[in-house]
Amino acid sequence: MATMFRPSMFMLLSTFTLALNGLLSKFLTVHFSDAILVMLRLLIPALVMLLLAVCSHWVMPNQAAWRAFTLRAIFIASCQSCFMLALSHLSLIEAVVLFSTGPLFIPLLELFFYKTKISWLVIPTLMLMIIGVAMQNLTAQGTIWRWELLIGLAAGVFNGCSQVALFQASKINLPVLVINGWCFAIASLLVLPVMLMFTSQHEYQHSMQLMLNIEHGMPLLLVFLGLSTASTQFFRSKAYRLVDSNSELAPLIYTNLIFAMLFQLIFFDTSMSLMQIFGTGLIVLATLFNTFAPHYFKRVTVQKGII
Repeated sequence: MATMFRPSMFMLLSTFTLALNGLLSKFLTVHFSDAILVMLRLLIPALVMLLLAVCSHWVMPNQAAWRAFTLRAIFIASCQSCFMLALSHLSLIEAVVLFSTGPLFIPLLELFFYKTKISWLVIPTLMLMIIGVAMQNLTAQGTIWRWELLIGLAAGVFNGCSQVALFQASKINLPVLVINGWCFAIASLLVLPVMLMFTSQHEYQHSMQLMLNIEHGMPLLLVFLGLSTASTQFFRSKAYRLVDSNSELAPLIYTNLIFAMLFQLIFFDTSMSLMQIFGTGLIVLATLFNTFAPHYFKRVTVQKGII
C-alpha cells in the first residue's frame, strides 16, 4: 500500500470501529446502568490495550507523559459519561451525530489551549449546529425540550477536547497501546467514585450476573466492546502519527456517521419526526462545512493567485 494512503486507511478503520462501538453500547444500555456501562467502556479497553502492550513491547511513561495522559483521561471520562447518558435516551444516529460535533469545537479549543488563530468559518458553523439542535426539539405540539440533546452536545465538546489531547499525546515517543491504555485506565479510575455513588447493591449484583451470563453471549459482547474501543484508539493514533496536521484527516472523521446510519437502518426501527431529521441534517451539514469549506476557499484563493 502506498504510504500516502496509510493514514486514510487507518482513519477509516478507526471510524468503522467507533460506529461499531456505538452499536454495541446501544445494545448494552438495555442491560446495564449508565454508570456501570461507562466504567466497562473504559476499563475493558484499558485492560485489553495494556495486556497487548505487555505482550509486545512494554514501556513505562515518564513524568511528562503522565501529565498528558491524565489530561486526556479527564476528557475521555467526561466524553464517555455524556455519550452513554445521551445514548440511553436518544437513537443511535442522534447520539453519534452529536458526539461527532467534536471537530466543530477544536478551533476554539486550540485557541484556548495553544493561542492559535481561528477561521471566520467557526462562528457560522457553530450557529448552524445550534439551529439544528433547536430544531430537534420542535414537534407538532410545539417546542418540547429534550435535555439529553445538550448532554449529547457536551459529549461532542469533550470529544473535541479528547481529539486535541490525543493529537498531542500521539506525538509522545511511546507505543500507541501504552499511550491509550494508560489514558483509559486513568479515566476508569476517575469515574470509579461516581459509579460507586450512583449504583445500588442490586445493580452491582445484576451486572455481575449479566457479565457471567455465557448463555446469552454477554461476556463475548463485552469483549467485542473492549476490542472495538481499543481498535478505534489504536488506528486513530497510528493515523495521526503519519500526518503533520490534524486537519489532514478531518474529512474522514465523518465517515463514522455513514457507518452509524447503516447500523441504525439495519438493527433499529426508530422513527424520527421531520423536524428531527432536518435538525440532524443541519448538524451534519455544519460539521461537513467546517471540514471542507476551508480547503475549498484555499483552493479558490490559490487559483485566483495563479490567474
